[in-house]
Amino acid sequence: MAGLPGLNFSGPSRKTVQDLTEGEHEFNIRPNESVYFINCSDSTLSVNSRSAKVSAENLKNCTINVKYTPLTSFVEIVNCDGLHVHLAEGVSVNTITIDGSDHVTIHVVNAQEQVSGIWWHKVSKVYVDRGGEQGLFLLDKLEENNKITMFQHVCKPQPDGTFSKEPVMRDEKNRIATN
Repeated sequence: MAGLPGLNFSGPSRKTVQDLTEGEHEFNIRPNESVYFINCSDSTLSVNSRSAKVSAENLKNCTINVKYTPLTSFVEIVNCDGLHVHLAEGVSVNTITIDGSDHVTIHVVNAQEQVSGIWWHKVSKVYVDRGGEQGLFLLDKLEENNKITMFQHVCKPQPDGTFSKEPVMRDEKNRIATN
């Protein structure tokens, strides 16, 4: 697909979409490919097929629509500001990681069925929008000094629609230890 603006193929298992500004863009990814959205702004990016993984880095004021469960069941968000990630009904993601990002909202239809855990580190204003009457759930309340923390957090959806939150620290052997 040479000649399409914003597409850079960097190997058989990775599709990089970069430097898109403004507008709505749709992508059909092969199941063995991961899609990486990098340095995009003011755009709506829709993943219209099953991919291996969805990653976002340095996005500003963007929306990502994930319409199929990634094969790895993994969504990664790094250094983004003003990002909205919509998981379509029926999309299930085991792990969402959010690092060094501000104003990120994960939109779900049913949090308990769609998300197993959200891990975050050095974030400010990260929400899960559970829709309907349940509304927004703020994830980063554990960090007293936003972006100044030495540990990660993990949260998991609960049957009542809320999320449990707990700090996670790594020990000297890089094993995960929860408090």
